Amino acid sequence: QTEVVIMGNRVAIFVGDSRQGWVKSYQAILELSTDDRFTDAVTVTVDVSDVRPAGELLKGFGGVANPVKLIPLYPRCAQILNKAIGRRLTSLECCLLIDEAAICVVAGNIRRSAGMRQFAGDDPIGAAAKDNLWQQDEEGNWRIDPDRDALRMANHTRVFLRKPSLEETIESVRKQYYSGEGAIQWAGEAIARANVDILPTFELKQDFLQAFTTGK
Repeated sequence: QTEVVIMGNRVAIFVGDSRQGWVKSYQAILELSTDDRFTDAVTVTVDVSDVRPAGELLKGFGGVANPVKLIPLYPRCAQILNKAIGRRLTSLECCLLIDEAAICVVAGNIRRSAGMRQFAGDDPIGAAAKDNLWQQDEEGNWRIDPDRDALRMANHTRVFLRKPSLEETIESVRKQYYSGEGAIQWAGEAIARANVDILPTFELKQDFLQAFTTGK
């Protein structure tokens, strides 16, 4: 089990050697960032000495242990959270916090993380989150932006509460052509299709979409 010890403005996290232990240690980092009991900068020490080393067989679950991405998770989350002191997290920062944890899941090579992130249709940060994710240096070598590498753990979709315009649709398809990302979704249409059993006719569907768009 993971244990969290708070001593004034100093915190020690002893990570438990289990899936639950990993999750609790990650959750502790997030919760500490909004804990109002602290009066100054907080020093957090993470002890992973109880976590089994890479390559050790996992009982019951199968495969082998691979905590190689667990250790960098904590300073990376702290870096993201420290940049947001005094303000709300942006949609991109929220995605990064989730996706950094997803990297730990995938590192074992026996687990999968298939994330889907949905942004508001009018969120410019979400719309451009993966723009220029891969960059080319002067020698022609391609490299990924290390600060946004984790974003590859999930697909990104902009969700509109109205029917997207033709221009917005073309822009989305163009983004998908160049990077494979930039999907859009009209929430009204998605809800109507998911409820085809109670909206079986074209007329009923159109009435629903009209009501959805106008909020009536």
